[in-house]
Amino acid sequence: MSNNYSERGIIKKQHTIKSTSSRLVSKARVTAFRLSLILILAVVVIGAFAGFGALRGMTDNAPSTANINLQPTSYKTTIYYSDGTIADTLYGAEANRDYVYISEIPKCVQYAFIAKEDSRFFEHNGIDVQGIMRAIVSNINTLSFDYGGSTITQQLLKNQVFGGGEEANVLEKITRKIQEQFLAIRIENQYSKEEILEFYLNTVNLGNGCYGIQTAAQGYFGKDVWDLTLSEAAVLAPIAYSPTYRNPITNPEPNAEKRLETLNRALELGLCTQAEYDEAIADDVYSRIQSHQLASDDKSPFSYFTDELIEQILSDLQLKLGYTEKEASDLLYKGGLKIYTTQDREIQEIVDSVYTDETYFPAFGEGSYYELTYALSVYKADGSVIHYQQDDLMKYFSDFHDIRQLYFRKSDTSDPATWIGISELCKDYEDINAKCDEFKAAMVEEGDTPVEKRILTPQPQSSIVITEQETGKVVAIYGGRGEKKASRVINRATN
Repeated sequence: MSNNYSERGIIKKQHTIKSTSSRLVSKARVTAFRLSLILILAVVVIGAFAGFGALRGMTDNAPSTANINLQPTSYKTTIYYSDGTIADTLYGAEANRDYVYISEIPKCVQYAFIAKEDSRFFEHNGIDVQGIMRAIVSNINTLSFDYGGSTITQQLLKNQVFGGGEEANVLEKITRKIQEQFLAIRIENQYSKEEILEFYLNTVNLGNGCYGIQTAAQGYFGKDVWDLTLSEAAVLAPIAYSPTYRNPITNPEPNAEKRLETLNRALELGLCTQAEYDEAIADDVYSRIQSHQLASDDKSPFSYFTDELIEQILSDLQLKLGYTEKEASDLLYKGGLKIYTTQDREIQEIVDSVYTDETYFPAFGEGSYYELTYALSVYKADGSVIHYQQDDLMKYFSDFHDIRQLYFRKSDTSDPATWIGISELCKDYEDINAKCDEFKAAMVEEGDTPVEKRILTPQPQSSIVITEQETGKVVAIYGGRGEKKASRVINRATN
């Protein structure tokens, strides 16, 4: 059908457009559009008010800055010999820390952490919008979540106020983040930048049980924080983000990657000179960490003297000062005490050398032997448990093996009734351990969970206490024959 573009056709079309039904349809469409706009606007307004209310509720429920303590509260206790040198240290969870003031921390150390964690630290007011946007872009570009937007102030609050940020769900995490940012602005108005940085560097977890920059300097490099170089500081700074994954001992490659980023950023920000940067890049810093750390991977057991000292202090705090058991333990292991003892370092070293030298004792099989204490519990997959005692071990070998390998006979007789039991005499350390291993393997099936107690105690035993006769001061203690392999074990010198 062709269109009619004559004058009459055009007039007819105009009449059709202006007809009542057409006007109603157009009006309905306009009305629907207006209602849609109003509805969208209402949703936006209601959402804004709801969001504002939720935000207000989160900030109103944030901790009061008057009740916030940004300084660490747990410190290690140091025990001293009579000559003033350190004999031992005691520390509980998150207490391996020595506090240092910002004036004692070199600028190169401060700047390394600022370059890595919060490059605009001295410019923002607690939250860094530019840093947040940069972190979002970096995470999108790298398809990772390796870049954070939290400032040093926020990280300090996270660790000291919010328990490290271990939330159960996303809502709790959002709530914590909002409260963290709200408090960060307030904290920045209450403390100086130097104070905030000092608190942060003393609280931060730097891996390997090191809390705070001073303990980390001693733990990784065997030196005080004021002796650290830029190269060494650039190793420590990345650990703060992930004390496990960026540990320079167990994961040197990820740490080295972030160390380079830290140095590059410090140079870019003008926090170090080109000469300092070049010197740090050329430094073989990881070889120094390994050589120092391998000598002190695990904390050695307390000495027998320290064992007895702990017993007496815990007892006195409770019986004489009225502390509860927990209060006494917290004070001793987290209170940062300095304990000066009567222990003479040189005399104690002589005693230690004698009691750990087997040539001073009868040889095994010629007067010395091992006393075995043995028990084995086997937890089955069905929830049942079977307990084996030392008698079961002896019966196993009497039934299936030559019992004479495990016993010394009292006389030249083949009558087992005259033999001394395994718990009394074992002369071959390797042999008795092999037999315990064999028994355990025979009793444990696939899917079982074994829990074993195996103690071999050299006999005869010996202990010593040396006192200064004029004063009665105890200057040295050793509580048993051989090397001490655990803390707070039986102390024959005092118990």
